Amino acid sequence: MREQKWKYIVSTIIIAVPTLLFWVVLNMPSMSVRLTGGMTAQRYMLSSGIQMALLMALHLFCLYLTTKDQSNQNQNKKAFGMIFWIIPFISFFVTGILFRAALHFSFDMKFFVNVFLGLSFLLIGNYMPKCRRNHTLGIRVTWTLQNDENWNATHRFGGKVWVIGGLLLVVSAFLPKQTGFAISTPVLFVMIIAPILYSYLYYRKQKAAGTYTKDESVWSGTNGKIAKIIVIVIFAITALLLFSGSIKISYQEEEFTINATGWSDLTVRYDEIDEIKYLEDYQKGNREMGFGSFTMGMGAFRNQAFGDYTLYAYNKTRQGVQLLVDGEIIVISGTDEQSTKQIYEELSSRIK
Repeated sequence: MREQKWKYIVSTIIIAVPTLLFWVVLNMPSMSVRLTGGMTAQRYMLSSGIQMALLMALHLFCLYLTTKDQSNQNQNKKAFGMIFWIIPFISFFVTGILFRAALHFSFDMKFFVNVFLGLSFLLIGNYMPKCRRNHTLGIRVTWTLQNDENWNATHRFGGKVWVIGGLLLVVSAFLPKQTGFAISTPVLFVMIIAPILYSYLYYRKQKAAGTYTKDESVWSGTNGKIAKIIVIVIFAITALLLFSGSIKISYQEEEFTINATGWSDLTVRYDEIDEIKYLEDYQKGNREMGFGSFTMGMGAFRNQAFGDYTLYAYNKTRQGVQLLVDGEIIVISGTDEQSTKQIYEELSSRIK
């Protein structure tokens, strides 16, 4: 119990370390930094602070559920101990992305992400077969949660799939962008779907052989109900973020404001706009930091035409309005070509 308390404290402190380091670097008087994406040091500090708070809250919430789960009392120590370090590991990763976006580091994002994901899946896949049946860790589908044999078989299979998939993701990081993407995307899909499909097929095999026994005790009690609610909430929030949202522009007398779902709003004074262009077709490039869904792309981006720039755009719209504001490029689009032209005409009429 004492060892767990120290892990609670140490792991939570580690989550804050990269963010605090980021703040120190941003405030160094001798640091000559060109902040990218139209964001000031204060805005980057606010973003990283919110990120740190959310990660800490998620970390403590997950630890609470896992440690209070009665089915984890006899859990494998290595598999159980891993949960203390997952969020701290993620904290270094996401803060590294902030460093890159704010301080204009030149490392390859695709390489960084694929190596991070690959190593994560390698590590988790290695410990997956050691994980005993519970409702907070592992592949938690109906057929694994109700049967020990199915749980063990699925996690042995899933562990192999994740180790192989992790290795392929690491390899894809060293390949050209298009080739790496063609490998990593189906690999991630297989890693998610294959263990679930295997569990179902194993269940069918057990039913046919008459060896399947149903045990719902792992879902009983308060923790089981909370776990069910969490799964439903996560799916609902994910669907909402991926398939909804909007970018709205409100025009005032001296400035306009971009109100965006899922990302920070932006206010620009008309007298700060040095140049405005209408783009018939442009390539968004790579997102350095921000929010992306099936509907929209927002945040700090980089492409060959603009270099570093800020984007507020709908994915299906190829047109855009390019603004030069105090040396920074901002690109905005409407829901379609017509609405994008309306934004361009409205802003053009207000710029003196």
